[in-house]
Amino acid sequence: MLATALVLVAALLHAAWNTLIKFSAERLLVVACMDSVALLFGALALGFVALPPLEIWPWILASAAFELLYRYLLIQAYRVGDLGLVYPLMRGLSPLVVLALTLIFAGEVLTSQQIIGILLIPFGMLCLLWQGGGGERLPWSMLPVVALIGLCIGCYTFIDGHALRRWPHPLDYLVWVTLLSAWPFPLLALVGKRPAFLLFWREQWRLGLAVGFCVLFSYALVLWAMQLGSIAEAAALREISVILVVLFGMRYLKEPFGRPRLLACALVLVGMLVMKL
Repeated sequence: MLATALVLVAALLHAAWNTLIKFSAERLLVVACMDSVALLFGALALGFVALPPLEIWPWILASAAFELLYRYLLIQAYRVGDLGLVYPLMRGLSPLVVLALTLIFAGEVLTSQQIIGILLIPFGMLCLLWQGGGGERLPWSMLPVVALIGLCIGCYTFIDGHALRRWPHPLDYLVWVTLLSAWPFPLLALVGKRPAFLLFWREQWRLGLAVGFCVLFSYALVLWAMQLGSIAEAAALREISVILVVLFGMRYLKEPFGRPRLLACALVLVGMLVMKL
């Protein structure tokens, strides 16, 4: 029950920071501000965390690499697609990736009910390919990008979950992954867009703090939940954020809410209920 509650709160925070990034016209600068906050947190926490064992470092490096690629591709995808279309498509693929990796490599035993619930979520996302989910279609050239984002999410989720099976210190793990993954975008913004980045940080520091807090807290909660329960189930339950993002996009970004998006949300909700009831 605690793991489920943690994942649901993480889903809310994840939906919030994605909405804030999509809402801004300067998405690279928002991500750079977000990572600046995360980097500051990592630096301040460094004196209070343990050094990971040598065998954990490959997992930390791999997770950081996938997260960096994920951020870069996310900026590209949000330039051309609705939040309520891009986000569900990319998030819908990740439970399939985690499920496949879990069954093949981890030997984690899932019930048939859990597997059915997990599979309902990506099938719901396929509804969004029908007529653009009720809005404008995503360009076909962006579908490989969105698919790659889903692959990155699934891979770092699997990596994080199994790293914590070997080294059960979620806060320490979060700090080290953050220190490795949070510096490239602030550095890129300082080198390539220094005046705009400094001006953006002065004028919209509240946005940077809000996004940074949401990212860190949602990540920490998911790591904690995966340590408590099934990795594949936690990855799937987190996709309740899809429903929140579609609603946020409709409310704050004035995006359409057609029948395909309604059906996708319904299948996500049914999948979650099948897993947990």
